[in-house]
Formats: sequence, structure tokens, C-alpha cells
Amino acid sequence: MRRILNTVLAVGLVCTFAVLGAPPAAAQFTSNNVDQHSWLTLGDLGASGGNDCWGYVSPSGREYALMGVSDALVVVEITTPASPVIIASVAHTNSLWGDMKTYQTYVYVVNEAGGGFDIVDLSDVDNGNVTLVTTITTGGMSSSHNVAIDETSGYLYLCGSNLAGGRLQAWDLSDPENPTIAGSVSGGQGANVHDAQIVTFTSGPNAGKQIAFAANGGIGLDIYDVTNKNNMFLLSRSTYPGLSYCHQVWLSDDGQYLYLNDETDGVNQTVIFDVSDLSNPFVASTYNSGVAAADHNIYIKDGFMFEAEYRAGLRIFCLTDPLNPVQVGWYDTYPESDANGFDGAWSCYPYFPSGTVIVSDIDRGLFVLDPSAALTAGALEISYPSGRPDLIDPAGGTILQILVDASCGATTDTGTALLHYDDGGGFQTVPMSEQGGNSFAAVFPATTCGVAVQYYVSVQSTGGGMFTDPAGAPASAYSALSTTGLNVVLSDDFQTDQGWTATNLGATSGDWARGVPVDDPDWPYDPSSDSDGSGQCYLTQNILGNTDVDNGAVRLTSPLLDLSGENASISYDYYLLLTSEEGGVDAMIVEVSENGDAGPWVEVTRHDTNGGPDWRHNQITPTDFQTAGVTPTAAMKVRFTANDADPQSIVEAGLDAFMIVEINCDAAVLGDVDGDGIVGINDFRLLLAAWGPCDLPCPPSCAADFDDDCTVGILDFLLLLSNWT
Repeated sequence: MRRILNTVLAVGLVCTFAVLGAPPAAAQFTSNNVDQHSWLTLGDLGASGGNDCWGYVSPSGREYALMGVSDALVVVEITTPASPVIIASVAHTNSLWGDMKTYQTYVYVVNEAGGGFDIVDLSDVDNGNVTLVTTITTGGMSSSHNVAIDETSGYLYLCGSNLAGGRLQAWDLSDPENPTIAGSVSGGQGANVHDAQIVTFTSGPNAGKQIAFAANGGIGLDIYDVTNKNNMFLLSRSTYPGLSYCHQVWLSDDGQYLYLNDETDGVNQTVIFDVSDLSNPFVASTYNSGVAAADHNIYIKDGFMFEAEYRAGLRIFCLTDPLNPVQVGWYDTYPESDANGFDGAWSCYPYFPSGTVIVSDIDRGLFVLDPSAALTAGALEISYPSGRPDLIDPAGGTILQILVDASCGATTDTGTALLHYDDGGGFQTVPMSEQGGNSFAAVFPATTCGVAVQYYVSVQSTGGGMFTDPAGAPASAYSALSTTGLNVVLSDDFQTDQGWTATNLGATSGDWARGVPVDDPDWPYDPSSDSDGSGQCYLTQNILGNTDVDNGAVRLTSPLLDLSGENASISYDYYLLLTSEEGGVDAMIVEVSENGDAGPWVEVTRHDTNGGPDWRHNQITPTDFQTAGVTPTAAMKVRFTANDADPQSIVEAGLDAFMIVEINCDAAVLGDVDGDGIVGINDFRLLLAAWGPCDLPCPPSCAADFDDDCTVGILDFLLLLSNWT
């Protein structure tokens, strides 16, 4: 029975949106190179929760978003993307999971709660008519997690349905309103499928074959030949390091690479398979977006990848180098957090001819977006040929040099490179001068001595794209200590036992241990090496397998430390991989005691953001001690506590390159090249090593050029001798 859904309700909604437009709320969402056309909330859509989305283009060229909500399919015209119009809502059994795909002028809708799958006719949608043709229950069909359609061959595939044990089941769409079961993957060949893409190859060694790329949960990636529906068979089954739940896959434009996301592996990591040989696929690369949020659904169009990443929203990548995707834009639909969690962007759809992209959000409804800046800006990657400074001169003069590498068709706008720094009064900017080629440099101005100065750099492409390093700036930034020099009181690279003690505070695993990182390829949450290159460090349970901190906390406590010297501070590198940043309870907590084990213990720093697979540096300065109400003594201790709170998630921690240093704020001594406050033999060696013309930019000159003539020579040598200590 056909049911026409151009009801009074739909007409009323059309009129409402024609008058009021979509909510003007773009300002509350952060983005980069992606703009918001419009946004329809769950309330606008008459729903309590969102799920999947797809798109439809009518024969006249008008564009429609197909938005899945908890109990319906909602059809929204977005031909004018800034003014979306709700056309109709087609109800189905209430379900958290709903999915839909189109074929010709029909959309096929499945859900997990039962009642069969719906066939909806969109042929007259331009006139406001959306018709429920029928609900299919053939063969006892009731529920399905997902649905895939190969539009070239004309077959629909149920994924994770109540039929055939959840294995792929093909339905013939020769009569789109009356599909029939054409065959199923046998129990001996297949497994329950979570999602799939089915492709009919038209060229190359697989020309004429219909191939299914299936994401099979905990089993991994299955590839099937489904050409003969009476004999659909497994070509290969593949796993990958860190396999937890293989969620969804999508093929590159040329069919050589398959991009796979794992929903519950706890990290933001998409796996790239080389599938040029369907019988022997292999992991060719991995990548991440630099956030903790899980990657969820991927689609690829014209050399760009569009990925819905739950709490991190929509992320867009250029695939000029298919094994090294470059992020060129994003739009965060869940501004509260980028932590791992099942909120935010469920899916996206990038295939509208206009270039409009839609995102379906679990909590906030339908976003209609303009990605044109991301697709035209190209990509700029920033690197530091001389490294990033950990120390900067309080009087100014420390040079920061960057290289800007353009890719994906980008060209650097050379007048836009900026250094941003903050020594406690908010970020200030310094223009970076072009040094030739793709090199730029800036000089840090005078800063407050003893302060950890935050800094980042930014640059734009001629296409208007904005790029920063680090990518999350200014919310995340690098840090450098403002000082004329450091006196190292203690340095512990953990190559020998200096008296640190490990304590278990109720955790079932994850005890601190000193050693060389095991670098388990099947557990991608530990660091591959220590931080300072000496070999050993402290890590939480440094053995093969699932070894993170679970169900409690573990603590690492120092021996007695002397911090009684003038401007004494603590410096260390730390590793912290978190799959949940919710509430800041999963964290590495740093506390100090003025009186050894007797306490009281005072928290001075809390590390509660995911650093991914990278080591990070931190300095606890005299200002930090003062803020915490701590008076440094000669009998202090510091302890590092890694905590895993409910609900359980992955917490891996590490500590390396621990030092006690005294921050020097005295005026620089002429001839003191190494900044230790004295002029001696090491300064002489450094002067000889720098002999000759200084590197650009000059001025400001290199450290051994005391007469500021951009050359280290005999006069500089004489000046050094005149101040010999």
C-alpha cells in the first residue's frame, strides 16, 4: 500500500522555515575552512535523537538531505542550502540505529528494532510528495543494522539483518518496488556484517566483478566476490594492529586503497589497506586527526575524504598522497569536547553536485555545510628545520624558523605567516619574515623571565585556508621557558635506579615500571621509544598486550629532591594516551610535598588531555609553586599518579628526561654562548664551531656573534676572552 506523506504537518513546516529560516547558531561551533549554511535541530526535525544520513538528487537537479532520526526518515530540501525546507517524515519502528540508501527514485530504510525495511518513493518530491510504497517482510525480514546498494548492478545488500545470520544478503532491485532475495553469503564463507561497500569494477584486473568490502566487527575486514548471487564467496579476511570493532570502510577513487575505521579501538586512527590484490590486502598506512574522538564513517569523493568523527565533527582530508592524508578542514558539531564518546557526528554525505555536505549529529540534528574553502585551500604543513625552542631569551632575540610545505594544490600566502606568543597577558602576534623559498622566521620579543611562554604559528594559503601548528591552536600551543640560562641540579634519564618507587592504588593492571618500551605492534597505545633517546623510561606496565591502567590508579614517587636553590623548577617529558577526556578524571596528576613522604601533598599540575602517541614536555616553574601555595625546600618529593576512573577506558602513561633546574634571570654575560651564566671552555668550543658567516636571519645574529656583524670571527673571540670567568 502506498502512503502519500505531503500532510498538513509537512506543509506547516515548509511555511515555518520559509518565514523563519534555520537557527542562526553558527557562532557556537568551531571550524576551519568549512562554513555553515544552516542547521536544523532535533526539535526542528521532530525527533529525540539522530543517526545516519544520505542524499538524493531529483531528475530536475534539486537536492535533498535524507536524515535518519530515532523513529523516522526525514526528507529535507537543501537546494538553497541556507534555507532548508522539511518536506516529509516517514515513520518507522523506534530505534537508535537507522540507515538508508537510494536507488533510482527510491530510498530504502532499515532499522534494528524490527518491522521490516521501508521502500519510499521520491519521484514526486519536487512537488512535496513523498510516498511510503511498502514495508518489506519477505522471508521473515524484520531488522537490519545497515543497508548497502550497488547502483551499477542494481542489487541491495542487507548488513547485520535477522536473516542469514547477519551475513550479507543480496536483494534484486530489477523491480525497485518489489525486491526479491537473490542470495546470501553462506555460513562457511562469511560472518555477521556491520557495514559494507559493494562495487562493480568496470576496468582493471577485476573488470566485470562485483566485490563487497565488509566491515565485520571484531573479525576485521572481509572481501567477497558477490558477482554470482548463488555462489558469493570470501576472497580474503584481514586484521590489523589494535583491532577492536571494524566499523565501516570506503574505497579510494582509483580502487587501490580501502579506508577503514574502528569504532571501539579507543584511538582516533583510520587504517589504510592496499587492496590492489583482493586476495592479499595489507595495511599500507594509518593516520589520525590529532584528536581523541573516534572515527566513525568515511566517504571519498574526487580525491578528498570526508569523515564523521563523533565528538570531533566532520573532518576533511586531501588524498593527493593516499597513504598520508592531509587534514584541510573541519567543522565541530559537538563543541563541548573532542574526547572519545558516542556523541556528535554520526555520518556525513558529500556527493551532492552543488558541493554541499550534510552531517547528521546524534545530539543536534542536521548540519548543512559549505566545504569549498577546504577543497580549494589546499594544505600547508609547518615544520621546524632548527627545532622548536624549549628556552627563550627574556630580553628577546630568540629566533623561530619554520618551513611551510604546500600540497593539494595550495600556494602559501607569504604575507600571512605569524608567530603568536603569550607570556601571561594573552596572545600577541609577531609577523614572520620570508627568508626565501618556503622558509619564514620571527624573533621572540622580550618576555617575563621564569614564565612558561605559550606559542604557536599560523599561515594562510592564497585560497584563503588558515593553517596553524599545533593544529588545535590556540586551545593547544607549544611551551618555552623564558630564561637566560639553566643550572641543572639533577638529571635523571632513568638508565639507572635513582630511588623512584611505584605504588598500586587499587588498579588491576598498569603498574609503573622502568625499562625500554616494548613497542607492541598489536597494542598501539604505548610509545614506540623513550623521549630523550637514552633508551629507558618509566611506563605503565611495560609488557606485551593490553597493559594500560585499569580500574584504579598507579603512582610513581621520586626520591628526596633539593629544590631550595634560587628559581628552582621541575622539568620532565611525559606520555599520556587517553581514550576518554570526560570530566578530567582520567589523568596524570602531579603532586609535590615540601616534607618528603610526610606531606602534605599538593597538586601542582593535572595532565588530562590525550597526547596520542607523542611525548610532551612540561615545566613546573617557581610561579606554578607559588600559585599552588608551595614553598620549595631541600627535602621535597614529587609524585605522578595515572588514574583510570569509571567508565573504564584506555590510560597509558610515561615519564622521562626528569630534571631539577635553577632558572637564571640574570642579564646575559657577553661571551656566554651556552647560557650557563659563565664564560668558559664550552663557550670557546661553541664559538669555534660557529666560526664564519651566521645563518639567516641575521640580525638577530647567532649566539656567538657578540659584535652583531653577522659573522663569528676574531673580534668575537677577543670579546669572549675578555669575559672569561
